[in-house]
Amino acid sequence: MPFGKHLKIFDPFIVNGQRVFMETCWLPSLGSSSIDVLVQATVIAASPGCAIFTHEFKGAASRVPPDATAFGLRRDHVLVEILAAFTDRSDPLEEQRHQQWAQTTLNAFSRLALPGGYPNILPSGSPERAAESFGSNVERLIKAKRQYDRDNVFASALPLPLAQRTAR
Repeated sequence: MPFGKHLKIFDPFIVNGQRVFMETCWLPSLGSSSIDVLVQATVIAASPGCAIFTHEFKGAASRVPPDATAFGLRRDHVLVEILAAFTDRSDPLEEQRHQQWAQTTLNAFSRLALPGGYPNILPSGSPERAAESFGSNVERLIKAKRQYDRDNVFASALPLPLAQRTAR
C-alpha cells in the first residue's frame, strides 16, 4: 500500500479540538496472551474513539546495530499504540474515563511488554520509560541533548531524564 494511502487510514481520528490520550509499549510478538489483552481492551473501551494499533518491526530494521542510530530496540517486536480520543473537552468524567482506559490497557500489556515504548508516543511525564526505550544509547543521547538542547526545547520529542537543566 502506498505510504500516503496508509496514512489516510488515521484521518477519522484526527479532528480539530479532539482530546487524545496515547500510550505505547513494545511486545516481543503477538501471542495468545497479548491477543487476549487486545480483545478485553476492545470490550471495555470507553468510546468508539478508543483504538489499538499494532505495527510489526522486523526484517532489515531489526538487523541494524543498536548503536548505529538513536533507536534502541533492534530486534523483532510489535509496536502497540493505545489511543483514546473524544471530542467533549468540557466533560471531566469523559476525560477521566478515556485516560483510565488507556492506562488500564497499558497496564494489562505491561506484564508481556519489553522495557520502554516508542519514544515519540510516550507521555511527557515518562522520562524513565524514554530512557529504557533508547536502551544502551541513552547516555550518548543525554550527552548530546545537554550539549545541543540546553534549554530543553525538544522536551516532548526527547523526554529523557536529563530534561532538568543539569549541565551547562
